[in-house]
Amino acid sequence: MIQPIMKDVIFLSQKAEPATPEDKQVAMELLDTLKAHEGECVGMAANMICP
Repeated sequence: MIQPIMKDVIFLSQKAEPATPEDKQVAMELLDTLKAHEGECVGMAANMICP
């Protein structure tokens, strides 16, 4: 599922927690979102998508 991209600098500056096996769906959504925006993105971190 393609998710909106978070661009709030204050939110993105917060330290993220390590991923767990329960985060597999977030990883899939990250890949879907990155693929959908491949023409405008070079890379993306998991905390940049808004589930």
